[in-house]
Amino acid sequence: MIYKDFHYERLDLKKSKSILNKIISDFKNADSAKIQIEAIKEVDGFSREYMTYQAIASLNYSRDINDDSAKNEKDYYDSISPDMREIYDRFDKVLHQSKFKSEIIDMFGDTFLNQIEINLKTFDSKIKGMLKEEIELKNEYTELTAGAKIEFEGKEYNLAGLGPFHSNVNRSVRKESYEARFSWFKSNEDELDNIYDKLVNLRHKIAVTLGYKNFIELGYFRMGRSDYGPKEVANFRKQIVEHVVPIVSRLSEQKKEILDLEHLYFYDSINFKDGDPTPKGTPEQLVAEARTMYRELSPETGEFFDVMIDEDLMDVVNRAGKRPGGFCTSFPKYKRPYIFSNFNGTDHDITVLTHEAGHAFQNYSSSDQPLVNYHWPTMEAAEIHSMSMEFFTWPWMKNFFKEDTEKFKYKHISGSLSFLPYGACVDDFQHWVYENHDASPKERKQKWLELENIYMPHRNYEDMIFAKDGGIWQGQLHIYQMPFYYIDYTLAQTCAFQFWIKNEVDKKAAWNDYLRLCRAGGSLSFTKLVELAKLKSPFKDGCLEEVVDYVKKWLETFDVKNM
Repeated sequence: MIYKDFHYERLDLKKSKSILNKIISDFKNADSAKIQIEAIKEVDGFSREYMTYQAIASLNYSRDINDDSAKNEKDYYDSISPDMREIYDRFDKVLHQSKFKSEIIDMFGDTFLNQIEINLKTFDSKIKGMLKEEIELKNEYTELTAGAKIEFEGKEYNLAGLGPFHSNVNRSVRKESYEARFSWFKSNEDELDNIYDKLVNLRHKIAVTLGYKNFIELGYFRMGRSDYGPKEVANFRKQIVEHVVPIVSRLSEQKKEILDLEHLYFYDSINFKDGDPTPKGTPEQLVAEARTMYRELSPETGEFFDVMIDEDLMDVVNRAGKRPGGFCTSFPKYKRPYIFSNFNGTDHDITVLTHEAGHAFQNYSSSDQPLVNYHWPTMEAAEIHSMSMEFFTWPWMKNFFKEDTEKFKYKHISGSLSFLPYGACVDDFQHWVYENHDASPKERKQKWLELENIYMPHRNYEDMIFAKDGGIWQGQLHIYQMPFYYIDYTLAQTCAFQFWIKNEVDKKAAWNDYLRLCRAGGSLSFTKLVELAKLKSPFKDGCLEEVVDYVKKWLETFDVKNM
């Protein structure tokens, strides 16, 4: 069966409520653990169907935002989402009150009940209308950015389509392409400000309605974080400022020498004077090389990637009307993941492919977990699989980049390290935003510039509008779509670097640890999954410093000027 043959339907809301209400009633009246466990399995079976149809509707819309039929289906599932959340909340409440918790834990583990407890802190029927409004505002942002039409050098491009020009060897082309990008954002600035302003204040209202001081605590619960909070995250950000920012600033100075430039500006985004490495081949050829790579990496990845290709579970080429970015979704009814990305001829085509394949491989590996809730872990854990997969595939990068392989590796490592301050900046910014929900758009942009000066002091936008005024964060969809989903990448990158270091020493042991992590899915919390993979917690003092020191020494071995 290939993707287009997957069954899809609109689940009737009234019928769905009736089904779930009947299960809830049976659960409440159960006089044995066995009956309650069977009820949990029934809800789980229903959820697999619901989540599959919802994912198909969302994916089809992402593939073509101009398809009215696809939009209608996504709108339908968006419209019933708060009502479905309400009925699931009813089940969570009776489950939380079960007198057979010990038996349920014996069957499914305690993570399931811990998740239930967190979920109960994020919903009440009185916020249903506000949740619908939040979905609508998020969709407005998606439609606005996905529908971008930017004139450049006589042709029309979307945001992803401009990507190759940003890394052009011609400096004026780079600058002009970024100016075209920022000009689009500037012309849509009022709408972007308005959408975000509404989202921030709406989320604050939701949080206050649920009894929170502001959205921060609720935001952490929404992300399913159970074993750390803002205090631990703030300490981790502090370590990034202390141990990473100085190295990234030195890399910036080194790049200035490599490119032979007196001043380094934001648009000087290439790493080598003759240009950054690009993958050699058509999208079809690159996917074929990826199939060979995954067959050689391990029997497990070979089987997985064959399924992804043979069942048409990837959409990787950029085109008009396609949502920008990359992501992985899944269809639990069929135990299948799906990879979505936008190839545009840059090295990101390969890093995004391997990144999303890491997500997909984890989901594929954990699809036999007893509960659909365990098919995915929380986001910071999920990003370990994706970022680590980028490193596990290094031995095959020569098949994609040929003579430019060493350049790719240098760019990959230096870029991964340089990402840490940016990721921390995004997180710090979001904490400030939700602590100051009534700040004006201008004040938010001023705060972004202040934080940039702490985390990325080397950045210089020269005279580029929008970016120099503090608006560049508005192109980061996570800030609009999933608040507080960003420090996850920096935590995961710290873990992924550890897998890279392990793999350099003992490939078999590293892969076995990674495979064990993938198969566990979301059956454990973040810190417990880190422990399961035999990694050090990023929250442990000294962990980041140790990892960064190894990365720094590796970078120092490269004679980048003569590459």
